[in-house]
Amino acid sequence: MSYNRVGRERSALFLWVGDKVLRKSDIKAEIKKFLKKTEKRLKRFILAPCKANCGRVPTTELVNIVFNFCELYSGRTFYPYQEQFSKRIIRSVLENDGEELTALFARQSGKTETNATTVGGMMIILPQLANMPMFADDKRLQMFKDGLWVGIFAPSLRQAQTAYGRLKSRLQCKNAMAILEDPEFRLEFSTSNGQTVALTNGSFATAISASDGANIEGESFKLIICEEAQDISNFKVRKSIHPMGAAYNATIVKIGTATTFKGNFYEAIHRNKANQESRKSHIKNHFEYDWNIAAKYNPNYAKYVEKEKKRLGEKSDEFRMSYCLEWIIERGMFVDITKFEQDNTEPLLERSFYDKSANHVAGIDLGGKGDDTIITVVEVNWDMPVSVDSFINENGEEETYTTFNTYLKDWCCISNEPDYEEQYPLIVDYLNHFLLARVVCDATREASISHRLRANLKCEVIPFIFTTKSKSEVYKHLDKEIVSGRARICAGPNTVETREYKDFIQQLGELQKGWSGTHMVVSHPTDKDHDDYPDSWALAVWGTSFKGEVNNTETVTNKFTAKSNSQIKGVRTRNRITAKRR
Repeated sequence: MSYNRVGRERSALFLWVGDKVLRKSDIKAEIKKFLKKTEKRLKRFILAPCKANCGRVPTTELVNIVFNFCELYSGRTFYPYQEQFSKRIIRSVLENDGEELTALFARQSGKTETNATTVGGMMIILPQLANMPMFADDKRLQMFKDGLWVGIFAPSLRQAQTAYGRLKSRLQCKNAMAILEDPEFRLEFSTSNGQTVALTNGSFATAISASDGANIEGESFKLIICEEAQDISNFKVRKSIHPMGAAYNATIVKIGTATTFKGNFYEAIHRNKANQESRKSHIKNHFEYDWNIAAKYNPNYAKYVEKEKKRLGEKSDEFRMSYCLEWIIERGMFVDITKFEQDNTEPLLERSFYDKSANHVAGIDLGGKGDDTIITVVEVNWDMPVSVDSFINENGEEETYTTFNTYLKDWCCISNEPDYEEQYPLIVDYLNHFLLARVVCDATREASISHRLRANLKCEVIPFIFTTKSKSEVYKHLDKEIVSGRARICAGPNTVETREYKDFIQQLGELQKGWSGTHMVVSHPTDKDHDDYPDSWALAVWGTSFKGEVNNTETVTNKFTAKSNSQIKGVRTRNRITAKRR
């Protein structure tokens, strides 16, 4: 029986090499002992079946074999927290469960090293086991007869190559080269383009950029690794990376650190946590290790982090995210969507498709080809301000700032209609459902709609051109209204089940926030995502910030706007009820 440097007891079955420097002859001797004792143990399961295993090697035993081989070939000792994560990867690959594993590691705590060592070991040993006669009918191993195929993704090619470089160095270390040359393996090692490392047993690993502009479709992998997963966009993960594991139901491992915005990595972590808490899964799929855990086993790391704590400041965002694993969402997301749904929704207020009894402002975000046109209508009562404040402007003049409560009443989505000529009557039809005081219409790409609305509607129409400055202005205003609780949305039981509500919440929750000088920069994560609903709402809420004159907008009579007396009475009754509820 032997022990590693942190006192963990080792099975007598597997000889412990640890970090001891061995001669080539010693390494080969250790390999022979390992293989001989492994084969002997495996045959015991195969030839002496019992109720527990029925002639089948338990998965836990296979996991232990692979894990101990990883330590043998690399000459490295895993810390307990690294061992836990490594064994879960191995188990998922062997069971082919197609799970999405997540790991939140403190910076420099060995996440890439753990991953590289585990992947390299599996690339060598899994095909070796798969080709043993005793596993000829074992489905867990047969998919690896022609090798383990690994895709290593990162936000940039440089970052992916860093992870690839660690794997390459593991496969080229003294222990590994001795194993590859051993008659029991007889494997050759090769590299290509500084991105792919391959073994003659069919195993390979390739580094691939997961940047938004990278064209990476078409590959198939049995194991997918996402390094620095917090910086890979939602679209790239969903559209490109996940499908590359579909053919083999690949395990997907996402490794990263906390940051300031939500994304696919954040969502995957919370899915795994929720499944664990609800006992939907008895197997742990999320692993979280802050700097205190790593420092417990590595005194040098503890000294390093203490220096970082002094350099960065214990309460700095950088230290909290990188070493304490705190997500500081308020820094990078426009809203915390969970908090928003708790604080800014009206659960008794349903959507109103027709309302001529209250003042409204509409915001229109025009879409073209591949984009939707969204109209958002909000209710405002300018006769009942929430507060009136005075301030001195940049010219030294006193100005009055008045705030009002606003209620998002309804959305209209015009999809797949790039022709503005076709969109115009649909927009007018919808606007005629409400008593409007003002319409704020996007005129960035197309000004004709706003000009025609101004000529034909009996209310104020403001053409709005999105620039860095103007978009900052409307979103600063919206942010202030959300934080204060004045900007509220309909969220009745029927409303929350509609496509419009779900799309609105999704797009709002994905908005990221940054700064360019004094300008707030609000945008969706990638060019493939959308912010049509938030833009439309932002325009409408901005349009309520100054009092308007209410006029009747009924200009066209058609099937959309023509209402019977009973219909109008029903709508008005519903509006009075919701008004009382407020």
